[in-house]
Amino acid sequence: MFPHLYVHVPFCASKCRYCGFYSVAAGDGADSVPRLTMPYPHGEAPCATVQTVYIGGGTPTVLGAEGLSRLADNLKAAFPLGEVEEWTVEMNPSGVTPEVLDALRRMGANRVSIGVQSFCDDTLRRTGRGHSAEDAVRAVRMAQRHGFGNVGIDLIAGLPGVTQDEWQGTLGRALSLSVAHLSVYALSVEDGTPLARQVADGQCVLPDDEAQLDALALAEEALTRAGLGRYEISNYALPGSECRHNLGIWRGNDFLGLGPSAASRIGRERWTNPRSLDKTLPVTREQLDETDDALERVMFMLRLHEGFDPFAAAKRFPVLAALADTWEARLERLAQQGAVERGGLRWRLTPRGREVCDMVIRELIA
Repeated sequence: MFPHLYVHVPFCASKCRYCGFYSVAAGDGADSVPRLTMPYPHGEAPCATVQTVYIGGGTPTVLGAEGLSRLADNLKAAFPLGEVEEWTVEMNPSGVTPEVLDALRRMGANRVSIGVQSFCDDTLRRTGRGHSAEDAVRAVRMAQRHGFGNVGIDLIAGLPGVTQDEWQGTLGRALSLSVAHLSVYALSVEDGTPLARQVADGQCVLPDDEAQLDALALAEEALTRAGLGRYEISNYALPGSECRHNLGIWRGNDFLGLGPSAASRIGRERWTNPRSLDKTLPVTREQLDETDDALERVMFMLRLHEGFDPFAAAKRFPVLAALADTWEARLERLAQQGAVERGGLRWRLTPRGREVCDMVIRELIA
């Protein structure tokens, strides 16, 4: 049983210099859908009530209105989608058109996430983005006019060459659009990307850790002041507009991923599809033992502002029952170090703790 369904569309018109996701050059959008469809690796898909659908990539909008409609038809034929609460589609600003938005509404999508990254044209050109700042503004406003009340945008903190004034300008312009959701990701250098090669060759100098943390702190100050709560390390939203798909995964629920490179986790089994459009390649599955599976699901909850209650976690996963008292003691010590704080029965990361989240997790599972 899996309540959350993810579909990876691996097609892009061009490759951004920092992107490490699997993608290939786009052909005709509608004709790409049969190549994209990857069956459930166990054979027949399990029957489940799907709560959320998330179509990401890559660039899903390169499929065009017809291709997206065909993809939705394929999904509806394979899975029970009649009770989906949230259906998200990622979009690049250049792919936002009235035809595509109309197709998304017809297929049942009720949330869009637009990859803006920056509102500075020079920065967009340097990173290989195929849109301008004005394209991004136009795309957001068009989606809102088409009835998408839950419009989100993505920004990247710590891009090379971005001044503090420019970053503040990007945050201000984002807030001026009155979006319901805003993700702010710290730039990471992925192996094999053009950005990684530029850094290795000395052609590009990245901001140091302090500058990146300053950029993230500026974002938190501006966004929370505007009423968007930081409900996860990288995500802010107006109350009620949090991404339910990602929340479900961070809360430790099962999910199924379709398409090249998509990950799945059902029960104690997990796997990642091959980074290839060749559907004949084998899928290697990993079977976790009961303790490792439960630990991983619980530790994901620390990413969320709501945190977790060790005793509730032990009740949900009885194999962890012996750890609840130990966790309480360790969390008390971490609180003295300023890394966590208690909110009722739950523990959550402090602003300092979000900077050292991996250390907190290591302390808890040691």
